[in-house]
Amino acid sequence: MIMLGLLGLDLFGLVVGVVTHLPSVKVESLEPSFDDPVTNVTAIAGDTVTLPCSVKNLKDYKVMWLDHRTKTLTLEARRIIADERITIERPDIGDWNLYIHGVELSDAGKYMCQVNTVPVKIKYVILTVHEPPEIIPELSSKEEVFVRESDTVQLVCNVTGVPTPTVRWYKKSTNRRPYGYNDKEMIGHDGMVLRIRNISRYCDDVYQCVADNGVNLPKSREIKVTVQFPPEIHLPTKKLSQAVGKETILNCEVTSNPSMYSAWTRDGITIQNSDKFKIDIYEDYKNTMTLSMKISDIQKPDFGVYRCEAQNEFGRDFKDFFLYELVTTTPSPSTPSAVTTTTPVHVYVFTWTPSVRTYTPRREYHSSRNGQPRFLPNNTFYLIGLLTTLSVIIK
Repeated sequence: MIMLGLLGLDLFGLVVGVVTHLPSVKVESLEPSFDDPVTNVTAIAGDTVTLPCSVKNLKDYKVMWLDHRTKTLTLEARRIIADERITIERPDIGDWNLYIHGVELSDAGKYMCQVNTVPVKIKYVILTVHEPPEIIPELSSKEEVFVRESDTVQLVCNVTGVPTPTVRWYKKSTNRRPYGYNDKEMIGHDGMVLRIRNISRYCDDVYQCVADNGVNLPKSREIKVTVQFPPEIHLPTKKLSQAVGKETILNCEVTSNPSMYSAWTRDGITIQNSDKFKIDIYEDYKNTMTLSMKISDIQKPDFGVYRCEAQNEFGRDFKDFFLYELVTTTPSPSTPSAVTTTTPVHVYVFTWTPSVRTYTPRREYHSSRNGQPRFLPNNTFYLIGLLTTLSVIIK
C-alpha cells in the first residue's frame, strides 16, 4: 500500500493531517524475445551467408552465437573463435546477425542465437549449404578412349555436389550431319557410369555426360570413343573389259581404323604413280576411303589380275580385280533372206446364240418307227438357240 500524507494548519493553529490510502500497482518488466523461434537459411558454397537474429527488450542481457557443434562463436559483438570468416553485423539496434564469409559445406547445421536469461532463451537457425555440380577429371574417363570392336567399354563421369547431381549421358552423333553439326540424343540410364557392351564401329562417336542438381548451371564433359577394327575391302566392280589403247579406272573402297597401309598391287608388287598408273585417294566418310587407280593407254601386258589390299595392327584384307581385253567383232555382210510362200488355210468359225424364249419340253414323244409314245429320261436337257457358221481364209 502507498500512503500519501498531506499536512496543513487550520485557523486555530492545529495541524490537520489527511492520509489517503491508494491500491498498489504491480509493474512487470518485459523479458527479451526473438522475432522468430526458428529460421531456415540456404546458401551456396563460397557465398556470404547471413544468419538472422533480432532480439527485443534485450536490456542488460548478453547475446551469444553457438555453432552446430555447440561451440561458442561470438559474445555480443565480439568474435570468440579464430575463424576470421565469422563476424557480427548490426544493421538495427535489435539485430545480432551472424555473417559467415565464404561459407563451406562443413558449415551446414543448426546454429543457436542465445540470450543469457534464466532459463536461457534460444533461437535456432538451420543452415543448409548447397554446392554446384563439379566433375572430377582425375576420377573420370580420359577425353579420348580407344577400344577394339566387340569389346566392352565403360565410361565414367565422377561428380560431386550438394544435393547429389543427376548424371545423364548423351551421344552427340557428329558423324550423322555434315559440316560438324551436332545431333545430340540421350542414351543409357542416369548414373556416373555408362557401359557399352559388344561395341561396334557404329558406336564410334563423341559421348557427353551432364551433371545437374539445380544449383547454378549444369557441368558437362565430352569423351571421344574411337573403335578400332581390321580392314575391310569392297570392290564396286570385280571385273572389267577394255579395248587396247583405251584407259580405265579401278576403284577400291577400304574401311579400317586405324588406317595404316592400303595399295593396289600386281604380282605382289605395289603399284606406284607413273605415266601408266595414277592413284588417287578420296575420303568418302569416316574410316572409309576410295583407292582409285587410272590405267592409261592399255596394252596387252596390262590385262590380268590387280589386287587391292589393306593392313593394320588388327588384321589384313584384300580383293582381286580382273581386267581383260574387250574384243570387238565386225559383222558379216548381210545376205538377202529367202522368200517363203504360205498356203492359205480355210478356217470355219462356229457361233452359238442361245434363245431367250422360254421352252418347257414334253417328256412324251412319238417314235418314227411304230408311232408308239415314248418318254425321255428325267435328266434330259434341251439347248435352244441359233448355230451359225463363218468361213475364213487365212493366207
